[in-house]
Amino acid sequence: MIIQKIEICNFRSYYKSNTFELANGLNLIIGSNGDGKTTFYEALEWLFRTDGTNKMDSKYISKKRMEELFANESDDVRVSMTYEHKGTIKTLEKMFHFTKSFDGEVSPSNYSYTLTELSGVERTVKDGIRFDYDLPSEIRKYTMFKGESDLDVFQNSNALKMLVETFSDVKDFEAYFAFMEYATKKADQARDNAQKLDKKNTDKIKQLKYTIERESSTLSDIEREIKNKENEAVNFDGLLKSIEQSKEASKLLINVNRRIETLSQKRFQTQARIDENYTINLLDNMWILMGFGDIAEEYSAKVNEIDLKRRKLEQDYLLTAGADKVLKKMQAMKTDFVPLPVHIPGQKIMQEMLDEEVCKICGRRAEKHSEAWEYMLHRLEEYKESLKADEDEEIEPYYKNNYIVELQKRDTTLNDNLAEITKMRRKIQDAIAFNNRLHDEVKKIDANLNLEFEQKKRILAQTDGLTEEQLLANYENISNWVEQKNKAENRIATLKHQRSQHRATLDEAQEDLSKLAEGTSAAIYAKTALIIRQISEAFKTAKETNKKRLLHAIEDESNVFLEKLNTNDFKGTIRILEKVNGQGEAVLINNDNTRIFNPNTALRTTYLMSVLFAIGKLSSEKDKTEFPLLFDAPTSSFTDAKESEFFNVISTLNKQVIIVTKSFLKESANGEVVLDQNKVDEISGRVFRIEKKKPFDDKKLGTIQTVISKIK
Repeated sequence: MIIQKIEICNFRSYYKSNTFELANGLNLIIGSNGDGKTTFYEALEWLFRTDGTNKMDSKYISKKRMEELFANESDDVRVSMTYEHKGTIKTLEKMFHFTKSFDGEVSPSNYSYTLTELSGVERTVKDGIRFDYDLPSEIRKYTMFKGESDLDVFQNSNALKMLVETFSDVKDFEAYFAFMEYATKKADQARDNAQKLDKKNTDKIKQLKYTIERESSTLSDIEREIKNKENEAVNFDGLLKSIEQSKEASKLLINVNRRIETLSQKRFQTQARIDENYTINLLDNMWILMGFGDIAEEYSAKVNEIDLKRRKLEQDYLLTAGADKVLKKMQAMKTDFVPLPVHIPGQKIMQEMLDEEVCKICGRRAEKHSEAWEYMLHRLEEYKESLKADEDEEIEPYYKNNYIVELQKRDTTLNDNLAEITKMRRKIQDAIAFNNRLHDEVKKIDANLNLEFEQKKRILAQTDGLTEEQLLANYENISNWVEQKNKAENRIATLKHQRSQHRATLDEAQEDLSKLAEGTSAAIYAKTALIIRQISEAFKTAKETNKKRLLHAIEDESNVFLEKLNTNDFKGTIRILEKVNGQGEAVLINNDNTRIFNPNTALRTTYLMSVLFAIGKLSSEKDKTEFPLLFDAPTSSFTDAKESEFFNVISTLNKQVIIVTKSFLKESANGEVVLDQNKVDEISGRVFRIEKKKPFDDKKLGTIQTVISKIK
C-alpha cells in the first residue's frame, strides 16, 4: 500500500480544503507547536477508525469555518486518503455535514464512510469498513505511532499473541486443536463404552480410570497454579523493571536525602553553638567595661591630682589651726613630701603584702619584722585607726565630707580590676571571632544544602512523573519484590517438574488402559485416542516452533534495520523475549549477553523503530504488499546531527514513511520560528511545512488556520 494523497477539509485547524501529495519514501511534515501536527495525525486516526465510533463529533469542526457561516448555512468535515493497493487506486473518505442554526448552534448530520475503487473509468463505491481488507486493524497497530513513548508495540499485553497470529501460521492450528480435543473425548468415550463389556479386567480398568481422572484433575490444578504463579512472576518482574528504570534515580535520591539530613543536623548543631547574647553580656558579664581602660587611666590621673590638692589644703589648714593637739598630730605627719592617704594601698592589698612579705608597690622583698615589713604593718594599723571615731577631736575638719576620699577608694578598686577588664577585651574578641567562624560555617553548609536540593529537583524532574515517595517506596520494596519473584519462579519450576511426573503417570495409565483393550472391541477406539493425542502434541510442538521462528525472524530483521539506523554509535543487539505468561518484550542485549537497562532515549527510539520496520517487512512478505509507517514526533530526544543522519537513513529504505515533526526549525534574528533550509536540503524525500496563518488572535481559536507549503 502506498498513500498518494491526503485531503483534510474543515477538520479543526485545517480550514476548508488542504492537500498533501505524498511520495513513496520519506515524507516529512514539519511544524512548530500549535501548527497542526497532532491534528494531522488525529485526522488520520479518525479516518482509519472502522468500528463505527466517533462518527460525528462537533470538536472536529473547524472553529474558523463554523464562525464565518451564516444562519442555516452548511459545510462538510471531510478527511480522505487516496492510495494504491495491489495495483488498484482507491480513495477512503469519511465525512459529515454540519449546519449553523439561527441561534448560532452547529449540528452535525449526514455521516458517510466510503471506499471508492477506480478500475479504468469505472468507479465502485463500497462501505469504508472494507478498508480493513487492505490495512487490517491488527496491522494498523504497527503502522501508526504517536510520540516516542508509543513506539514500544509490546507494551500491549496481547501484542506478542497478535503478532504470532497475524504473521505466522499459528492461528491455522487453533481449529485443529479444537477438533483434536473433541475427537479425543469421543474416542475415549467409545473406548470406555466398549471396555464395559470386558468383565475379566473390570477391576484393573476401574483402577486405571480412577488414576486417569485423578491425574487429569491434578494436572488441571497444576496448570492453573502455574498460570497464577506466572502472572505473579510477571507482575513482580514488571515492578522490578519499573524500579530498574528508576533505580539509579532512587539511589541518587537516597544519597541526596542522606546528605541533606547530615548537613541539616550539622547546621543545627553549628547554629546551636552560636552564642550572640551580646546585650545580656554587656551588663551581666560587664562587657560594657571593655573600653574602660583609657577612661580609667584618665579618671585615675584626675582623682590623684585633686586628692593631692585636697591633702595639701588640709595640711595647710591643720598647720595654721594652732591647737596643741593638732600641732602634735602634725609633727607626726610632717614630711618633706605630701604623704599618701592612709587608705592607699587598700586594706586588703596591704594585708596581702604583709602575708606574702613583699612590697607590691616597689616590688622589693619585706621579710617579716624587717623595717619595711614593720612600716607596712604600721600603715595598716594607721588605716584601721583612721576608721575609728576620734572622740578627742576638737577641731572642725577642713573637709566635712569624704567625697574625694571615696573617689580615691573607687580609683583604687578600679585599678585593682583593670587587669581583668583588659583581659575581657580579648575574651570578647575571641567570642565574636568564634561566632563569626560559626556563621561562616553555617553559610557553607547552607550553600551545600542548596546544591543538594537542586540536585534533588533535577532527579525528580527526570523520573517520568514518579514522586519522591514512590521512588523511595519502590527502592525499599525491591528486596521484597525480588524475593517474591524468586519464590514464584521457584514454585513454577517445582510445579513444572510435578506436571511432567503426573503427565508421565497419566500417559502410563492411558497406555495400560489401551493395552487392556487389545484383543477386544475397544482396541480400535483406544488406538484412535492414542494417535489423536500424539497428533495433538505434535501440533503443540509445531505451534511453539512456529512462534519461535517468527520471533527469531523479527530479531534478525530488527538488527539489520538497527545497523542501518544507528550508525557510528553504540547499538547493542535486539532480542525479542517471551515472558512466562506469554507476553513479549523487545530489549537490548550487550555482547556479554546481559540486558541493557535504561538505554538513552535516542537509542531506545532507534531500536524500537527498528522492530517496527522489521514487523512491516515481515508483513509485506506475508501479504506481498508494503504498508506505510506514520510517526508523530518520534525523534524529539535526538540531537540535530543524529536526527539528520536518522532521516537520511530512512530515506534510503524502500518503504513509505510519514513523519510529523518539529525538527528542522530554528529561531531567526527577529525571534520568529523559520525553516532551517540548509538542513532540509540535506534530506532526501518529500518535505511539507505547516504553520499558522498570520495574522491571528492568540486569544481567539476561530482565527487559527493551518496552511501547507510544499518545500521539496
